[in-house]
Amino acid sequence: MPEIPDLDAIVSYLRTQIIEATITSFSIERPWMLRSAPAVTPESVLPGEKIEAIDRRGKHVLFSLKEASLVIHPMLVGRFYYVAPEEKPPREMVFEFVLSTGKVLRYADEKQMGRLYLVPGRDYSSIPGFLEQGPDPLAADFTFERFLEQLKGRRGEMKGLLTNAKVISGIGNAYVDEILFEAGIYPFRKKTDLSEEELKKVYDAIPTVLNRAKQIVAERMGARTDLKIRDFLLVHGKGGKPCPKCEQKIATVGTWQRATNFCRRCQPGLMTDPSKK
Repeated sequence: MPEIPDLDAIVSYLRTQIIEATITSFSIERPWMLRSAPAVTPESVLPGEKIEAIDRRGKHVLFSLKEASLVIHPMLVGRFYYVAPEEKPPREMVFEFVLSTGKVLRYADEKQMGRLYLVPGRDYSSIPGFLEQGPDPLAADFTFERFLEQLKGRRGEMKGLLTNAKVISGIGNAYVDEILFEAGIYPFRKKTDLSEEELKKVYDAIPTVLNRAKQIVAERMGARTDLKIRDFLLVHGKGGKPCPKCEQKIATVGTWQRATNFCRRCQPGLMTDPSKK
């Protein structure tokens, strides 16, 4: 699933390429994936429109046009391609915008799990959960006090809390593993079991991990906005390999997209009995 480092790299690159570009034509290969209000159908608002801004909010990418906004949540495997029109489209292509730059912007999603919304102006109220998102962890106003406020009254495990979009937006399964490893906190410890000092370690680890990853991903991704770059991560996806700090084997709990990776020595703790949750 694309997270903040991936999406920020995509947004930053596309800003340099297609801001003020006009959509000269478009095609939507999987129209059932696009949710739009009757007043802002693709046919009524896309042809001839300029892309005025591109932003990220949580795990959503926002393309702002004059009369509407296209909001995309790539979910697990959504990918963006900004390429020459003669390049063969991916088989799982959802839409293609032909732009005045002479290139095309494509969005593909092999699992068709991504969520796409075409909304009037900058009105995001019809997008489920969008306005209920918590603060962006890299925003200037995301202070330690704000972090504690977001956690107030919550009793869940730290991994689940940090990936809850209502608590903090934009952090997913991969980078929460990295954040908790950086902080030395066991992923399944409940928030109520952590001291304020330990919570401060988690808070400090968030920008440390995300900013470090942003730089690496942006440098390596470049114009290849479809790439998924995760091989540099320290523990996520590294189950069975030596911990970079102590060389004990990285543990794995769970499977596939929801697997949790951590070091039992660097992040000590006991897993909660599910029957007592």
